Amino acid sequence: MTLYCYMLLEGQKVSLGVHPDAVLTQDYSLPGGTAVHVIVGEEEQDKLFALQGILDEEE
Repeated sequence: MTLYCYMLLEGQKVSLGVHPDAVLTQDYSLPGGTAVHVIVGEEEQDKLFALQGILDEEE
């Protein structure tokens, strides 16, 4: 599974397998060149975790 770097509302970075097109994010590049998908809103963060839960169940 490909992992994507997400920045959560609290500023925590996590790597998850949910494709960034599945949730509303703002793309951001860190100074080192790492691409981060910043979560836009609490509902999108909840959706992100729900989708990751589905992916985890499929493994």
